[in-house]
Amino acid sequence: MVTFDAIPELGALRSSLVEAGRLNPDVPLLNLHDFYAGNSPARTDRQVPSRPRAAEWVEGARTHRSDDGSLFHVDYRMPGRDTGALREYHRIDGTVYLVDSTTPAEDAAQESSRTLQLVDPDGYVTATFTSAAKLYRRFLTELVDLAHADVVVDSKYSAGFLWSWKHPEAVKIVNFHSTHVSPGKDALTGKLSATHQKIIQNRDAWDGITFLTESQRTAFVQRFGETSNTFVISNPVDGPRTLPAFGDRKPNSVIHVGRFTKGKNIGELLEIAKKVATAGVPIHLDLVGDGDQRPELEAKVRQLGAEDLITFHGHVNDVGQRLHRARVLLLCSKFEGQSLAILEAQAHGCVPVAYDVDFGPRDVIENRRNGFLVPFGEQETAVQAVTSLLTDDSLCEAMSTQGFNDSVHFRSDVIFGKWMEALDTARANRAGRDALTAANVRIAGIRFHPDGDMDLEVYVEIGEANLSRLCLQSRQRGIPDGNGIEIQPHHGDDSVFHFRLPADLRAQQPAGDALDLNLVLGIGSMTRTIRLGASPSMQTTPYFTVYGNLSLK
Repeated sequence: MVTFDAIPELGALRSSLVEAGRLNPDVPLLNLHDFYAGNSPARTDRQVPSRPRAAEWVEGARTHRSDDGSLFHVDYRMPGRDTGALREYHRIDGTVYLVDSTTPAEDAAQESSRTLQLVDPDGYVTATFTSAAKLYRRFLTELVDLAHADVVVDSKYSAGFLWSWKHPEAVKIVNFHSTHVSPGKDALTGKLSATHQKIIQNRDAWDGITFLTESQRTAFVQRFGETSNTFVISNPVDGPRTLPAFGDRKPNSVIHVGRFTKGKNIGELLEIAKKVATAGVPIHLDLVGDGDQRPELEAKVRQLGAEDLITFHGHVNDVGQRLHRARVLLLCSKFEGQSLAILEAQAHGCVPVAYDVDFGPRDVIENRRNGFLVPFGEQETAVQAVTSLLTDDSLCEAMSTQGFNDSVHFRSDVIFGKWMEALDTARANRAGRDALTAANVRIAGIRFHPDGDMDLEVYVEIGEANLSRLCLQSRQRGIPDGNGIEIQPHHGDDSVFHFRLPADLRAQQPAGDALDLNLVLGIGSMTRTIRLGASPSMQTTPYFTVYGNLSLK
């Protein structure tokens, strides 16, 4: 487990994570500052003495390590300059191992400059960096060189600077936990998520991109193309080895587990519970979790007059036991990456009722088999589903059993096996995938035939690799399930391939708003799909008007 932050309480943090069961005691917690404070960089011929601080730097705050009280770092400032900052990090013996300085600009037209220097115990600079990201990449390289480790990036922040990191021996995989678009936006056309921009823009730089659900991976591939480096690996959830007795469940118990945020749409839970009760069905809704929406939700409970039907429990440590006793898990989220609440509920035999939103619920719930999928916003359908589970013991017990049996696919040992398979596949595919990633593809020309057909000339540069597949694929825009029409090249020379598009191509795919043309390249079992475009330097773009006339934009 690798971290980059300067944490004076690192020792205490490590111990607390182990005690809480969040860090296996056999897994090292490797911190950048802990590493360089305890490891002297190798001497090189290019070493230079660390320069003393200039007189204008004035000492400010001192920070000490919490476990032994040793000096951790000293902050300095430059009087009269708001942007000037310098921090010296100290080893336990008092010597400096890292100097991080930001020098203020001389005038408004200039930008401040940052410099980070690693220093050995004798005061010699062993490496200099112009950004923290470069230091972080150096640290990761040193760790991999020591341990021959593969790298799994689980942080969007870290992915923003590790996409460009590459090691000849290590496989690099990034976890894509949530949707690639802003909340509530269409997966094919919506605005991209700001927190995932770097991953999306540099998606070909990763040996692997993992998604929690197949529907999320499919939506990503449909928008950005298949690159043979995507995998589906769920979060692991381990429940009891035997299904809790159905008779131990409270007949009227419905539970919700999750944060109290707008995206969780908990207000609709309250309305559904009230409607079930108004219909004469005994129900009690237990809300487990907390968040900034709690005061608003408590006010809504009072407004509904549902104080006797709904209980706020806050954060608890016995979620599993509560799922043992509940019949129904109710979720009305507006969007999900993958719902751990659903996985945990099924692992404990609690039947989920959830709105069918992107992306998680439909990958786990088979409607009316191991739970209920409800079209988003259809409260009455949700009321009927909850009512049937609270009033029909045989139905509820059958779904409880089925969900519990299905949960075996998400146990830790199964998910661990998927991780090992993904790493092995990424390593085996690396050379071919690198060749596909480096492929240069662009439209080279368009020629029109008298019969209405069109020749599309496509330039393809693939280096020394041998392609096993090359075709043009016409896809309907906005039709997620459309596989498209494949068109083979009728001849090619000097890296330019010719594809003849029939005059009735548009008529063959009438449902979509427009047709997108993609080139599909393959090496062995790997493929890459590339949306076709002109040269980036092209300033004029031809297009056809609604009357079929040629215009330039």
